Amino acid sequence: MMLVAYLDRINMPVAASSMMAALHLTKTQWGFALSAFTLGYAIMQAPGGHFADKYGSRWILISAIVIWSIFTGLTGLASSLAMLIAIRVIFGFGEGIENGAQYRLVGLYFEPKERAFANSIFLSALALGPAFGTPIAAWLVAGWGWERMFGVFAVAGLAVSAILIALLPRDKPATAAEPSKGSPGGGFAGVLKLPSSWLCAGSYFLFNAAFWGFLSWVPNYLREDRHIPLVKSGMVGALPYFAGFVGMMLAGYLGSSVFANRRPVLVAACYLLAAGGLLIALTAGSVFVCLCGLCFCGFFLYGGFGPFWAVAIDLAPPNARGVFTGSVNCCGQIGAFGSQIIIGFLADRMKSFSGAILFMTGALICSAMVMLALQRFFKAQESLLADNGR
Repeated sequence: MMLVAYLDRINMPVAASSMMAALHLTKTQWGFALSAFTLGYAIMQAPGGHFADKYGSRWILISAIVIWSIFTGLTGLASSLAMLIAIRVIFGFGEGIENGAQYRLVGLYFEPKERAFANSIFLSALALGPAFGTPIAAWLVAGWGWERMFGVFAVAGLAVSAILIALLPRDKPATAAEPSKGSPGGGFAGVLKLPSSWLCAGSYFLFNAAFWGFLSWVPNYLREDRHIPLVKSGMVGALPYFAGFVGMMLAGYLGSSVFANRRPVLVAACYLLAAGGLLIALTAGSVFVCLCGLCFCGFFLYGGFGPFWAVAIDLAPPNARGVFTGSVNCCGQIGAFGSQIIIGFLADRMKSFSGAILFMTGALICSAMVMLALQRFFKAQESLLADNGR
């Protein structure tokens, strides 16, 4: 399911040049089109988590993939900026309702120490989707046109929804789960009282400003600043995402073993090293070194996902994991929404992506600082869990 989600997210950036030419859009306008998805995605995060906590995850997940697959196909029918924005907002609604349901399942079925690696396994689709989707989408755009490309991805999503209906296990709402000793009650009000929720949300806000810039603008950067043709840029543009898959597996394993007690520190280290990779790419004198920098960035950018969401699940009240993770993801998507507009604006004004890369680098460094501040809350939660287990 997550693989299809990220196949459907990468196709817009790959088709950017063709769509911008067909719809007569500037980079600033394209930034608004990209951010339309994250607007809808952000709006539905907390409600989706609330419904998962209340009703269970199965039909939330099935409904989500059906909605976003339909609107993936409709993207190929867009004939104006306004129409494109409207379609992508509703596409974002579909993808937005599923995150809380997924993290809720991880919290229910995996022990705390296992969650970083468990998250990394299912979130590996965040890297594999762009890794496989980038060259496939580039080939489809070059051979069939961007309109038909969206139709192909829509059919793939609907096929996966049928598989989910057949195989996804039924689950019950988490009514039996009770808050840990000393933890606040569930729901939005309880989550808002937790300082850890605000720190998680702040870190993810800043991280997503960089991550969605990386996901949405790297194909354009390779074509325009590094002058790589469309199909070739689709192939080489997939390399940072393959590196991201490796990084995600390694960091997820470390987050469930060596760094199980220091996951926020591990996440902070990943973000700082990813920022270093962006600077290598920016200052590289050759395409090869630039790609090495992007792969280095991708390795650590994706590496932080599993440990980060393990931290969020651990800090959430057990009866409000959907709301907690959904609220954190909501703030992250607000960061993504703003960053895609800012990056498009900077690229238009500076006639290159240099300013955008520096913006993303700064966001990662700030996010790392917030994660380091979160370590003491994580340790306190571990102590509370240990006391409850006695």
